Amino acid sequence: MATVSQTRPRFKFQRPSLPMIIAMVLVLAAIIAFVVSRLNATTAVPTGSTVAVLRGELVAGISATGRIEPRESASLVLNSREGRIAKVFVEQGAAVQAGDPLVQIDAGQRTVEVAVAEATLAQAQADLQGLTDGATAAQIAAAKAQVAAAQGALQQTQGSVTSSDITAARAQLDEARARLLTLTGKPNSDALARAEASVVQAQATLDQQRSALSAAKEQSRLDVEAAANTLRNAQTDFAAARDNLAAVLDNGEDPITRAKLTDAGERAYRDTYNKAERAMLDAEAGLNQARIVYEDAKQKEAAGLPDAEASLRSTQADLNALRNPNSDTLASARAQLAAAQATLDRLLGDQRVGALTTQEANLAAAQANLEDLLADPQASELARAQAQVAQAKANLDLAKLKLDETILRAPFAGIVARVDVTPGEDISQVAPVTLIDISRFQVKVTVDEVDVTRITTGQTVEVLIDALGKPALRGTVKQISPVAQTDSQVTSYEIVLEVEPGDRPVRAGMTASATVVTDQRADALSIPTAAIRSENGASVVTVVTSANGKQETAVRTVQVGAVFGDQTEIVSGLNVGELVQLPVAK
Repeated sequence: MATVSQTRPRFKFQRPSLPMIIAMVLVLAAIIAFVVSRLNATTAVPTGSTVAVLRGELVAGISATGRIEPRESASLVLNSREGRIAKVFVEQGAAVQAGDPLVQIDAGQRTVEVAVAEATLAQAQADLQGLTDGATAAQIAAAKAQVAAAQGALQQTQGSVTSSDITAARAQLDEARARLLTLTGKPNSDALARAEASVVQAQATLDQQRSALSAAKEQSRLDVEAAANTLRNAQTDFAAARDNLAAVLDNGEDPITRAKLTDAGERAYRDTYNKAERAMLDAEAGLNQARIVYEDAKQKEAAGLPDAEASLRSTQADLNALRNPNSDTLASARAQLAAAQATLDRLLGDQRVGALTTQEANLAAAQANLEDLLADPQASELARAQAQVAQAKANLDLAKLKLDETILRAPFAGIVARVDVTPGEDISQVAPVTLIDISRFQVKVTVDEVDVTRITTGQTVEVLIDALGKPALRGTVKQISPVAQTDSQVTSYEIVLEVEPGDRPVRAGMTASATVVTDQRADALSIPTAAIRSENGASVVTVVTSANGKQETAVRTVQVGAVFGDQTEIVSGLNVGELVQLPVAK
């Protein structure tokens, strides 16, 4: 059998051309780029944590620490540094309102000073009213009586030393000489007759003066009694008017009818009081004048009778001497001659001129007083009276002020922090009461010179008190010191913050952390600043989503706003509740 060999077909590989190789490389590069981009778009979530996009208030500020202090604290002292504590109205921890009494010192002397000032004002007002109303009939009558009395005194002085008096004094001198000559010789019947006639005449003169002076004194006494009765009646009327006015001022009712009074009715009672007061003063002046006239009548009686009695004794002695002369009689005659000479010298000397001048001056003063009462008051007198009233009012206000200063009052509403006095002890240099205002509190903090430029008065402040915890208290910037503080080459400024305590149990001295709000968003989206990165000049975040039970990430561009500490405001690009990825911790 024959064997036939067979041949297998053979395949030969041909090298691709260069254009083919370039085309294949480009296709492969495109495939690799597509795969890489898909891997970047949806991959499994790495180990880094996620946070949700939140909506709420964002606050940026400058933080500092300090201590809580009362809004206001005052160590109160009385204006007076002398006196004894009479009352203490408060105790430590008591709440007081502005104007409430705290401490009072003894006010006895100040009360008397007020009463004196009120009386002085009443007198000044009465004097002014008297000038305005003019003189009363009683005042004019009293002034006329003073003029009459002055005229009488002048006439008496003038009449006591007339030319007739001088002639009589010379005659007495001649008679004394003749009597002495008679005594030294033999008396005759004519001398005895003259002596007897002189005795009779002296007796008659004595009787006449006794009767006249006694009658004048009795009339003056009756005038005093009448004036006293007038004063008593005026005092009764004044007391009634005063009581009625006091009743009107107390309750505004008519004290007689018990009906409510109008302003006109009240003025009528006040006018009645003023008239009664002036009438009482006039009656007092009338009584004083009547007493003066009465005292003058008594003095005249006392002075007039001794002279007449002495004259009678002298004439009787002369008659006795003529009838029975002796050594004593001669001595008496010589003394009488000397007295007569002295009387004539007195009547002719300077004493008479001085007495006349005095009486003339008294009369002129009385007449001027009467003319003033009858004339209308001058502008200067009214101005002076008005000034006296104004001064009296000022003195009364000052006295009341000093009386009020005996009470230490609260200058503001607050809490009594200390009471350092007790009733009965003397005022010392120690402040009796320390008062604090805790309706608001203050926190004093310091900030550096860089931060202070971002702070202005009125800015909102959040104050977290360490002892109380959250929530923080709200407040405002009250004051910024204009002067810097330099400590260890650090320049800072003191800022005073005012805080509302609300219903929190805030106490002075507590430690507080304060944040001055420099920027704030009431309702904004935010995420941690660490979740944001920059790619190609844009801000992006990695958003984590869940699909089919599997978490995936996607890169998303966002528009950011202001930075608030470790949080950044998201203006657009995210929604509340979405999850963003934080960088993986290294």
